[in-house]
Amino acid sequence: MGFSIFNLFKCGLLFTNALLILNKPRFLRPLGLESSTLDAYSSSPLKVQAAGLLTAVEYVKVPVIALNGITVLFELILGGT
Repeated sequence: MGFSIFNLFKCGLLFTNALLILNKPRFLRPLGLESSTLDAYSSSPLKVQAAGLLTAVEYVKVPVIALNGITVLFELILGGT
């Protein structure tokens, strides 16, 4: 597999898919990243940003579904590696 823009795009799309399928309460509770228990001032900035990322990725669910479909079509038409 060569290093190309399309492969970087697929990598980002796979990472976004991985974030979308996480079960938020089950995953975040043991790490202390639950939004109800997370205080932006007393918690570490890294924890707050990780919780924010996992919350923000919910808003791109529909575009990610469309991008998955387009990526599958490109792979079928052009032949994936």
